[in-house]
Amino acid sequence: MKKKYLILIIPVIFLFACNQNQKNEDKGESEILEMAKKVDPDSISWSSEEKKPDKTTIQHEAIVQGKDQTAEKPKQISNKSVRQVFVEGTTHYEQGDYASGVKDFEMVIEMDPENRKAYYNLGLGRYYLDDFKGAAKAFTYALNIEPKDTLSLLYRGLVYYNLKDFQGALKDYNKAININPNWAKAYYNRGTVRGQLGDIGGALKDLDKSIELNPNNSEAYLNRGIAQFKLGNLHAACADWQKAKELGNFNAERAIQEYCLDKE
Repeated sequence: MKKKYLILIIPVIFLFACNQNQKNEDKGESEILEMAKKVDPDSISWSSEEKKPDKTTIQHEAIVQGKDQTAEKPKQISNKSVRQVFVEGTTHYEQGDYASGVKDFEMVIEMDPENRKAYYNLGLGRYYLDDFKGAAKAFTYALNIEPKDTLSLLYRGLVYYNLKDFQGALKDYNKAININPNWAKAYYNRGTVRGQLGDIGGALKDLDKSIELNPNNSEAYLNRGIAQFKLGNLHAACADWQKAKELGNFNAERAIQEYCLDKE
């Protein structure tokens, strides 16, 4: 199953392989920031080929009675407890069985309608199954229970991006950064959205901040290089691509071969 992640792409220079629907597009179109077709499981770091979510991304600790710890005991709709079904859901996700995991978390919510972590995990599974509207709905429920749930903000922003709602994605990343101003991934994603909206200068600032907070993300150097390239700063672009290459990024090596050798 193909997944989606945020990444800066300049179609006219073919730095990356786009998804199948984009391969047949007119290569003469204006430069855009595009969505590729894989997602890193580690809460959106965007460089892995893994297809299952990292254990740090999944919410493992079940909230047995949702937000209100004084609420009545969740209704029993199976012979299993909320916690048992919740654990089964996380196990299914770790095994890459998102469809079964989604059913598990739907059951948890039916048993305990105020379980914020179940809504988050439900959104995560729906996202991996490309059910973006369903994922957005689940993340929104989680945020209604806890408005400062930054992971739900981060993923709902990604869902909005997939739905081409770039302003909605930008708002979610703004909120996430306001809550946690030292989150490299949020700056990385917001920079991508800003680039999609044509704000290359804003994208560059966000990528600068992302790299400041996490200097080991090769994709951030790769994308900052593309932003520099789009701004006409070839020397800076090549320097960023070289750093990305040193961190093991294959696409950066291709960019260097195409635009940097004997051209500075």
